[in-house]
Amino acid sequence: MNSDPRSSSRAGSLAADVIRTPSWITTMLVLVAVLTFVYAGLLQYSFTQWLKPDYSHGFLVPVFAAYLAWHWRGSAPTRVRWPEPWGLAFIGGGIVLFVVAGKFNIGKEWLQGLSLVLNLSGAALLLGGWNALRWLWPALAFLMFMFPLPARVEVTLGWQLQKVASIASEFLLQTIGYPTYREGIVLHVKDHVLRVEEACSGLSMLLTFAALATGMAMLVKRPWLDRTIILVSAVPVAVFSNVLRIVLTGVLYNEAGKELGDHVFHDFAGWMMMPLALATLWGELKLLDWVFVDTGGKASREEMHKATTKPAHLIMTALPPKRGGSAPPAAQPSKSLPTPRS
Repeated sequence: MNSDPRSSSRAGSLAADVIRTPSWITTMLVLVAVLTFVYAGLLQYSFTQWLKPDYSHGFLVPVFAAYLAWHWRGSAPTRVRWPEPWGLAFIGGGIVLFVVAGKFNIGKEWLQGLSLVLNLSGAALLLGGWNALRWLWPALAFLMFMFPLPARVEVTLGWQLQKVASIASEFLLQTIGYPTYREGIVLHVKDHVLRVEEACSGLSMLLTFAALATGMAMLVKRPWLDRTIILVSAVPVAVFSNVLRIVLTGVLYNEAGKELGDHVFHDFAGWMMMPLALATLWGELKLLDWVFVDTGGKASREEMHKATTKPAHLIMTALPPKRGGSAPPAAQPSKSLPTPRS
């Protein structure tokens, strides 16, 4: 590996020289203007959806995506090679997807959001080469959390989450001593009727927790097993939080009255779901540390896994040399003593 600082300085100056060229700047400005004009309607529609509880996390998605790019800025290319022709292929695919989604109106907003991510990836590839795309692709992929799900998926998923939450809430309320029976997604808790769809949105929690778990899986320095568990846990964490909110709301309705439940706890619980999700994910990390114990001193689990591919290394280690001396010489084969003459 070339560690000459002059070579890295030359590479950095080359990148700066390329970026300052009029053709590079003109191409970037044209791409920004065209993408802004084409996707203005999609971004405006997405903004109106962010004002609803189900997609309120959308305001934070661009900010977190920018943070991901900044967090991995060490991977940014120091040598810019442009234009990269493959970038035009990405942009062409994004254009085709945008037109098809708009013409057939099948998952229009979500597919057009995917086309925007493809076009941004193509722009990064065209202007910065493959190294720039490797640096930016996690941040660009995270932008998909900005866009609303297709209506059919949203309705189906939301209904299933509400059904599961109502069944689990009925069981838990009965367990803690509140007479409860269920009719669909309606819970009759003593003298009060509680509709799950009005109590809280399971879809909102699922989307928020999915974005949160994905961001945490990207940032934490953990083995891939830990990251996968964190990512998959978004669904049970969302269901658990939803059930807990419904149960506590039902208890408050009976103990303090419906008005207090609506105006105090019910609204406050919605804001508390994000800290609850963070606490749950933090508890998962601690549980993983407790289950997968590092037994190799300062070595990580990944290093221990590499070591166990050759188990003999764990028990047959070379002895260190004596202080101030060299390593002990190898054992010489024993020689038989001469037989004394009689």
